[in-house]
Amino acid sequence: MQKRPFVCRNCGSTCPIIVTLDGERVVKVEGDFDAPLYRGYTCPKGRMIPQEHHNPRRLLHSLKRLPDGTRVPISSEQLVEEIAERLSRIIDAHGPQSVATFLGNGVAAQPAASGMMLSFLAAIGSPMMFSPGTIDQPGLLLAKALHGNWQGGRMHPDQWDTLLVVGGNPVVSKQYLPQNPAWQLKELQDRGMRMIVIDPRRTETARRAAVHLQAIPGEDPTVLAGLIHLLFSLGGVDEDFVAENAEGVEALREAVAGFTPDYVSARAGVSQEDLVAAARILIESKGGDTAPGVGTSMATRGTLTSYLALCIQTLRGHWSREGDPVSRPKVLTPRRDWRAQPIPPHPAWGYGLQTSVRGLQQTPAGMPTAALPDLMMTDAPDRIRAFFLHGGAYYAWPDTNKTVKALSELDLFVMHDVELSGTAVHADYVIATYDQLETPAMSALNESVGDLHPGYDWNEPYACYRPALLDPPEGSDLMESWQIYYRIARKLGMPLSYIVYGGAKTEPVPFDMENEPTSDDILEMICHGSAVPLAEVKKHPHGAIFDEARDTVGPRDPACTARLQLADPAMLDELGEVRAEDPLARRRTDGEYPYLLVCRRMQATTNSAPRPEGIVRTGYNPLWMHPDDMAQLGVEDGDEVEIRSHHGAIPGFVEGDADMRPGVVAMTHGFGPKPNSNYDPRRDGSNINLLLSWEDDADPYHGMPRMSAVPVAVKAKVAVA
Repeated sequence: MQKRPFVCRNCGSTCPIIVTLDGERVVKVEGDFDAPLYRGYTCPKGRMIPQEHHNPRRLLHSLKRLPDGTRVPISSEQLVEEIAERLSRIIDAHGPQSVATFLGNGVAAQPAASGMMLSFLAAIGSPMMFSPGTIDQPGLLLAKALHGNWQGGRMHPDQWDTLLVVGGNPVVSKQYLPQNPAWQLKELQDRGMRMIVIDPRRTETARRAAVHLQAIPGEDPTVLAGLIHLLFSLGGVDEDFVAENAEGVEALREAVAGFTPDYVSARAGVSQEDLVAAARILIESKGGDTAPGVGTSMATRGTLTSYLALCIQTLRGHWSREGDPVSRPKVLTPRRDWRAQPIPPHPAWGYGLQTSVRGLQQTPAGMPTAALPDLMMTDAPDRIRAFFLHGGAYYAWPDTNKTVKALSELDLFVMHDVELSGTAVHADYVIATYDQLETPAMSALNESVGDLHPGYDWNEPYACYRPALLDPPEGSDLMESWQIYYRIARKLGMPLSYIVYGGAKTEPVPFDMENEPTSDDILEMICHGSAVPLAEVKKHPHGAIFDEARDTVGPRDPACTARLQLADPAMLDELGEVRAEDPLARRRTDGEYPYLLVCRRMQATTNSAPRPEGIVRTGYNPLWMHPDDMAQLGVEDGDEVEIRSHHGAIPGFVEGDADMRPGVVAMTHGFGPKPNSNYDPRRDGSNINLLLSWEDDADPYHGMPRMSAVPVAVKAKVAVA
């Protein structure tokens, strides 16, 4: 037996782990107590890596689908030959824009893949790169564009007196508290930090809140506007900071005038006393942060919610100041010029590629995934005919029936996967790829993602690198995800230059197209110009804090005239629509659909990733209900029910949860039928996407539809005698 340090990549937390090996067999995974920051933490997903690695369904050879629907193994060499030939014909006939890619969570374990995919698209001249960024939280990036950003970054957690969490559960999701979240939260609260949580469930995070606003789903903009109203009426605006750094304050004051405590209480279902208490915490706090989660984004109006959260930060002056320590300093990416000054707003839409689908267009969150299925089926000139996919569209995209139909319309569908998943079963070619123990691990990708999303990255100058822990299984023929793009480009005679994915702005680095690089060669390219050389990071097998990468926020440039925008016209118009609308009509609950279905995370599973047997206690994704709602329906734990929306119906199995708001039910995405097996919902769970439509309350720009706060009926299944 031997114990080796490594890094878990089952989510974005990148937890250091110790892997116990018996030869080539992975026996156990536990937390690494020799690594800084994490204090030996790992979650159930990390501890299930042995079962993931020894998955009996694992693909050891790539597969080709024949015209009759059967699949046969295909060698890596032949696969590249055939895909290159088919792709060349498609590009010649229909142009480079007919080729698209989707960069999903499947590349978390393969840090070289994202940049190589972008490099490949750039080489063929296609802008059609899609990602989950326009499914789960696109509003974060659009709001930042409309409001402007702060060049000094957000406040370091050591400076927080408060944290406002909206529709998120960091203790489970690890967003905003990625390193041992429960411990981080306890440390912050022991120092006096008071947390405010807006959530329809008393989550693991909400239980620790000073104030929990258990609002009706979809009413997050109402509650945030109510808090802003109170900041104005209670004298809680940092007048000096706003005068120097923002504009639009009076227009915002007028826009929230109607969101009085009595109105917000009646509409959102929170008490006036709690709303005022939350506002007073914000006012009394000298420092803090806001944390909009996936839940509030999926309940629609995610851009407005994120924008109002940024307005709260600016009104309170909760941005880093000159002389403050930089939060999220750079280690394996280039240093930044951190300054205590605004970065001005920039367009959130209207500047990039517009599709033929419902006017959906490119935004700061990327190309709109909501347009993808229709682009695969359209007769318009921008039809997508070739598609390379990393991630589980079958389990992650709304309207599964439409997804399956769209994928079947492609001329070429290439899927990267470790097993024949619910998505891969529809592919022309399934590339059998490496698992996370067989590829090197490095922290630079998280730094780049942290430039885009404030819920990731490290608040200290931490970095790690670990070489691959294991070789691929003997006799296998696998490809790392980046290799297909390099090898096709070489086959087609196209030069590639490596493009970094994320916020770091570096010049593309040309590839040697004669000699294929190693994964480590590509990681060196990713880290070109980094604050700390990758070679230095490699000396620390457990990761390390690199004090030489610490940074301090510099002074404002005397020539800076930029201002943060508190009154973006589109956002204030949308806020006006919120105030003017009939909330019940918007909610669409009635006698036929009396419940609101919200999304909910499970600690043991991540989105649509492969799920080893036994990792989820029930096997399925329960329908959580308040016990009073269960009693009214006459159902008990484990009973089967039908869940029906305006768009479809699925089976479910109820589980009582007194922390739910009555009238609200919850399920976890990423479950449902598995290929090549008779569907058993009690074993496989239920696919929530069958209840959803891409066109239901869709955002007019990025296209994300209603995926939470969905009106549903729940009906007890009558036992057959």
